[in-house]
Amino acid sequence: MSVRGIALLLVFGVAQAQEAAPPVEAPPLVLGVYAPLVFFPNSSARNQYAAEVAQALQGVTGISMRGRGFSKGFRGSDVDFAIVDAPYLATAGSTALAQATWKGKARRSMVLVVGGKVEGDNIGALKGIALANPPVPKSAAFVANYLLQRQVDPLYFATARRKPADVQGALSLVRLGRADATFTYEGSEAGLRRVFLSRPVPLPVFVQVRNGLPAEVVAKVRSAVTKVRVPNGLFDAFSAFPSKVHAPLRRALRSGTGRTPPGPVVVSSRGRPPSPPAFLDVGEPAVVMPAVAGDLQVPDPPADVF
Repeated sequence: MSVRGIALLLVFGVAQAQEAAPPVEAPPLVLGVYAPLVFFPNSSARNQYAAEVAQALQGVTGISMRGRGFSKGFRGSDVDFAIVDAPYLATAGSTALAQATWKGKARRSMVLVVGGKVEGDNIGALKGIALANPPVPKSAAFVANYLLQRQVDPLYFATARRKPADVQGALSLVRLGRADATFTYEGSEAGLRRVFLSRPVPLPVFVQVRNGLPAEVVAKVRSAVTKVRVPNGLFDAFSAFPSKVHAPLRRALRSGTGRTPPGPVVVSSRGRPPSPPAFLDVGEPAVVMPAVAGDLQVPDPPADVF
């Protein structure tokens, strides 16, 4: 047989082998959950939540997907989509596809909780305590500029020696006496005493992490995520992403933590936080008592001023 004939047989054989081979399935998309401010009892619970959301999305879109929980962040090559805390979105620049909500609202307040040996029932009595900072990007700016609205010096609290990886770690440090206090979303105080209720904080966001995904895939996932319901205690659904809700947080994190003399502060350790428009936005003057006492709905005795 000629060399040409042998070559044709080889080509024909390869073509038949390719036709006989089963089609190669695309690997499943990966949904990551990296939200250190969301309380999970342990890593297994975080992984389980990620798996349940991925399964729900797969059921709606028909796209193969698996979930994976992360406790110490992830690389962009690790995941295709992710559920992340709002401060992460404000600093990482990922593409937001949907907003987590609780009973239809995109924000929930955070509370400052303290350990059993800490005295004082308001922020004015807690200067210098060791704070386990929330495990988010630019945590000092998050606390000073956003949660406390620049009404205290950035160095008002000391920083606990140990840095928690997530909110459950921060709460454990407080319970064990290795930190005096930490911030957590309202409802996850884990039995610790609260002394301050903050302005509402944007809830986590569903984002696209990997660039270059097919547009039709992104569109399907964006639509599907607003249809799934996998409650976790902090949020129970997703809705369209409201950029304006995150604007004050973005400004707070970008404005740094340069030391400036704090203005007067109105703080209530009990009851609800001031309702808008009594909230301060970054760069606005402090709310001063007693001019807004009626708007703040301050109980008797009046809220603490420091």
